[in-house]
Amino acid sequence: MSRPLLAVTITAPTMAELRRRRDEASEADLVELRLDTVADPDVAGALAGRQRPVIVTCRPTWEGGAFRGAEEERRRILGDALTLGAEYVDVEARAGFDDLVTADRGRRIVLSRHDFEGVPADLADLVRAMRATGAEVVKIAVTAHRLSDCLPLLELAAVVGGDQGVVAIAMGPFGAASRILAGRFGSRWTYAGGEQQIGQIALAELVNQYRFRHVTDSTGIYGLAGYPVSHSVSPAMHNAAFAAAGIDAVYVPLPSADAEDVVTFGRALGIKGLSITIPHKVSLLAHLDEVLPTAQSAGAVNTIRVQDGRWTGANTDIAGLLAPLAGRSDLTGLRAAVLGSGGAARAAAVGL
Repeated sequence: MSRPLLAVTITAPTMAELRRRRDEASEADLVELRLDTVADPDVAGALAGRQRPVIVTCRPTWEGGAFRGAEEERRRILGDALTLGAEYVDVEARAGFDDLVTADRGRRIVLSRHDFEGVPADLADLVRAMRATGAEVVKIAVTAHRLSDCLPLLELAAVVGGDQGVVAIAMGPFGAASRILAGRFGSRWTYAGGEQQIGQIALAELVNQYRFRHVTDSTGIYGLAGYPVSHSVSPAMHNAAFAAAGIDAVYVPLPSADAEDVVTFGRALGIKGLSITIPHKVSLLAHLDEVLPTAQSAGAVNTIRVQDGRWTGANTDIAGLLAPLAGRSDLTGLRAAVLGSGGAARAAAVGL
């Protein structure tokens, strides 16, 4: 399977600003021009002088966008984009603009559907129906309420025959892995940008921190499991270490609802190792194939290593506490106060 492309979403209040931001996105393979955010949308102006392929989108409010005008006006904007040669035009499956979809036998059409409530139970059937229209690309964006809500998206590549005719995204913080690991999800491209409310990741972050263009089917997947994890510097630190050491691996934030959520997703994706943070340090013990003595003593796990499908839990918090104290003073007989009652606090008590 070829590597997925990187599309960046560009929004702006004016056409002049939209064009400026479009031309600044030099690291993107595709630029999505969100004309619904512009006060004075001008398709010809949006396309003129472009330096890379674009996706013209004019998203209505009923599909999470900002366009409040008449549907006929929106249809005209999208039709003009096709006529003027836009590389792709995004048409909502629920818009009923069938004439636009079939105008060029589906070529250059991204037929999209967004679910801001959750994951439709009939997801595969929806994709089949959308593919039956002849649209070149089918885009499905669902809302993940737990990490394992991303897993139904894995099956969509098989539905469309593995030809990368699908873009599958899980929105929200629980869906970050579907964006970073777009190739594993069979997506033709992923979307970067500043739409944080739907979980987009900045273009520079995807390119530089997660080394998006270097992630392949053979890249080892590691991550930080817990909730919340957005504040953590672990992805920046570990991905920099992988790059410096020449290791083909990526470290992904994995916000997760509970221990079962972590294990279900991790086994499905073939994850090779995890850092564990709150609130899973204790609850994950019951889900592991092996627990090393240090973790058993602490009653908490902060590291999981996966080898040959076996999940082994360890605890490095004990060593992390004692190493900085070594040589500073004799701990024998000292009184200590442990502030906290979570997994790290347990490890501190055991270490002392």
